[in-house]
Amino acid sequence: MKIASVLITYLILMQVSFVPARCQEPYSDDHGQVREMVLNHSVKTVQLYREGWPLSYPVIRLQGDVPLILEFDDLSEDQPAFYYRLIHCNADWTPSDLSEQEYLEGYPENEIRGGMPSFNTYTTYLHYRLQVPNEDVRLLLSGNYLLLVYRDGIPDDVVFTRRFMVTEGQVHIEARVHEPDLSTYRECCQEVDFTVNHSGITIDDPFNETRAVIYQNGLWDLGIDGLQPYMVNPDQLVYDYQEENVFQGGNEFRFFDTKNTRTPTYFVQRIEFLDPYFHFELKADKVRPSHVYSYAEDINGRYAVEADGSQDPGVDADYVIVHFRLDMPFPLEGAVYVAGGLTNWQFDDLSRMEYDAEEQAYRLSLLLKQGVYNYRYLFLPAFSEQFDIKEIEGSHYQTGNEYLILFYHRPPGSRYDRLMGHQVAHSMQ
Repeated sequence: MKIASVLITYLILMQVSFVPARCQEPYSDDHGQVREMVLNHSVKTVQLYREGWPLSYPVIRLQGDVPLILEFDDLSEDQPAFYYRLIHCNADWTPSDLSEQEYLEGYPENEIRGGMPSFNTYTTYLHYRLQVPNEDVRLLLSGNYLLLVYRDGIPDDVVFTRRFMVTEGQVHIEARVHEPDLSTYRECCQEVDFTVNHSGITIDDPFNETRAVIYQNGLWDLGIDGLQPYMVNPDQLVYDYQEENVFQGGNEFRFFDTKNTRTPTYFVQRIEFLDPYFHFELKADKVRPSHVYSYAEDINGRYAVEADGSQDPGVDADYVIVHFRLDMPFPLEGAVYVAGGLTNWQFDDLSRMEYDAEEQAYRLSLLLKQGVYNYRYLFLPAFSEQFDIKEIEGSHYQTGNEYLILFYHRPPGSRYDRLMGHQVAHSMQ
């Protein structure tokens, strides 16, 4: 398929402004759990991280910590005003029963001010940057939060959402990721064992008062929730199972680099300029042999905005169209998606690949800001709600993954889940 024809397909897809909603709120699921979503596709490159660590998890301490930084671009022509609210949530990501006055100090609704225009780029956009907490709003309680951004002061006109966590840091979590104990999972999976040390914190009934959650690579859909302690010791809860805490290892993420618009580098086959975009044609990908693991350094599905010669990539990195190709002799019975931070880990028409029978390949084009990107291919079998990572990428216990562990406590009489502590564990250590 020629780049020009792929561009036509891309522009047709861009006419779809919103992701179809299947529940009452477009950013919550059928169980009332709030989700991370970008609902208006004129908004791009949404990032939420700890100040100074762009690749970090959005977790901050309630007292005495660095703030979170939100960054995003608006490519629309009407230049709307953006507002935000912070919603406190339970450990299961359903909104808590607390009023805003109970968990916030300051104004519940605030404008995101000061969009900076792009500089010396082919694509015109406004770049926004927000610090949370700030002089307008301060967080009073620990727990899960949803950052809700909407247009022109209309709460129903949601643009995107982002999850973040505020921890009290009252417990210490020791974690270890290793090859599973059970032979059934030994070649393909990873086991995450951990111990919560809660000296000085009274937990009378750990089976009903606490909740532990593990997420792989910060992906909310790859989590194990509701773990109960396997063993209870004085001031210590042990989570050491052989099956309940096992994850598919997956494979190392694929990689490409669009920092340089003149010379193809790192899995880029060719670059072509078709006004107003540079087009990056990636080298054709193939299905990875299920029995072969190959080590490669990655950033676990994330991306970093960068451009050669840039003084401030927030405003002078350009937007380019990246063309993906996955060679496959026959289409699979189901859907294939490009997955990672580059697609906000969303699975919709903008991340779903189309099969080209003539070229015997799946194809997709994405509009992305210049930078360094990780991605992988995920297969969703027909009539299934469970993705199959092994079909295209394979799964191995040797794969380098990160695991975010969160520990919550709701004492008797409390109306919210306190986030007592967190830990990040790595499988390669």
